[in-house]
Amino acid sequence: MKNIIFALILSVLLAACSSPTPAPTLTPLPTSTATATITPTPTPTVTFTPTVTRTRTPTSTPTRTPLPTKTPTPTPTIAPIILSGSGDSVVDVVKPDGAMLIKIKYTGSRNFIVESYNASGEQIDLLVNTIGEYQGTRLLDIGDNDHTSRLLIQSSGPWEITIVPLEPSNIRIEKVPSTFEGNGDDVLVITGTPDLIKVDVQGRGNFIVFAWTNTDRDLLFNEIAPYQGTKILNSKTIILEIIADGPWKIEVTGK
Repeated sequence: MKNIIFALILSVLLAACSSPTPAPTLTPLPTSTATATITPTPTPTVTFTPTVTRTRTPTSTPTRTPLPTKTPTPTPTIAPIILSGSGDSVVDVVKPDGAMLIKIKYTGSRNFIVESYNASGEQIDLLVNTIGEYQGTRLLDIGDNDHTSRLLIQSSGPWEITIVPLEPSNIRIEKVPSTFEGNGDDVLVITGTPDLIKVDVQGRGNFIVFAWTNTDRDLLFNEIAPYQGTKILNSKTIILEIIADGPWKIEVTGK
């Protein structure tokens, strides 16, 4: 815009210089005595109309129904094997592989013998050999290749045998260090870290204690009652198998 104005002024000056016409006499304009009053343009009043904020209607939060969880299939419970009879007998045993507990009761007055055999007719273990009434618990098929298929029973009276799995509900559990008592044959699970085993046996007859770990068996005691003694117990022992004809008391200390 400034360039255009400068160009117009320049063109007017050039035109004036090129004209020979004498300069006219300028008559001064009359001086106006009136004072011009400038009325300011009124500033328009701006009215702000408040903006209406729309509140969204809250949407309902959907309720999520959790997916059904899969219920683990429970391990089938092994039903007890119950055998009973009187006098000398050979009974077939149908049991799963692996170690179990055999609970034996006899109410006769003479010799009572129970032996386990495999399918080939080979003896696995002499479980009971006593005279008169008997009630006790023994381990059955504790060896890796043991599998009882028959029991040979010699008796002069009624007997009852129950075979059950090695489960907490079927076996006695003792936490070491502790002192526990019993009478006759029994099987105990011990928890903790054992160190020493002290025994005090009354009655008569043999007193035998086997200590079982996950991999081995240790013969701790093989004595004739009455007997008192102390032995070192493998810290990895988990089962004590006790064979006795009378009452006993055992103390196991811990490390």
